[in-house]
Order: sequence, then C-alpha cells, then structure tokens
Amino acid sequence: MQEFLGKVDQAAVRLMSGFGGGIGGTGSVCGAIIGAVAALSMRYGRGAAQEREDRRLFPLSAEVYRRFGTEIETSHLCRDITGVDFADPAQVQAFRASPEKTGRCMRLVARTAELVCEMLTREGVAKEPRG
Repeated sequence: MQEFLGKVDQAAVRLMSGFGGGIGGTGSVCGAIIGAVAALSMRYGRGAAQEREDRRLFPLSAEVYRRFGTEIETSHLCRDITGVDFADPAQVQAFRASPEKTGRCMRLVARTAELVCEMLTREGVAKEPRG
C-alpha cells in the first residue's frame, strides 16, 4: 500500500502494529479495515491540527468498510473472522501455528489492499501522495 502511494515509512508500519487481533487482541474491528482507512488517510487526511481532511476521506472510508463486509468477509470483527479468543493464550498460539488460519488473514489483508488500490485508482491517484 505504501508503495502504491509512493511513500514508504517504517514509522507508519510501526504505528499500525497494535491493531492486530482486532485492536490489541480484543477481537474487535479487523486490522485490515483499519489499515485500509489508514492508507486512505495517508492520501486524504490532514497533516496538521489546523487543516481539514479532504472531503473524500469519510465517504471512501465508509465505502471500504461496507465493501469489506460484502466483498471480502461477512463480518468486520476479527473474532468472528478468525474464530479466536485473543484473550486465551492457547487459542492465540494455535492460531499462530496454523498456516491455514494465518494464511487466510494474509489473503484477507491482500484483498483489502487491492480494494483500496482500486478505489484510489478510481479517484485518480497514481503513486503520488498529497503533501
């Protein structure tokens, strides 16, 4: 996603680390959705408190949320998608040891990134970040 936007930043990757497992392992909103909104925000978000975000940010964020739930998964929640209670260390360990389960998440993240690239392309973005 960062490559698509033309801005690779390890700090941004680090910033997203706590969203795994549905926000810190709570099983809440899938990190792929949060990452998608973060990617949209890299392009359309404000860069300073006194700025306003681009008017397209909220509708695009709502679109990715909606399309995730209809085109990629049936649920937006990590606990439903994975079937894992991330508060249970044994379940987390079993999840991480399962190439099938972790692979499903990786494919879901890839499909969500493809969706965002499609949306940004539709909006006329071609590897040229704002700012």
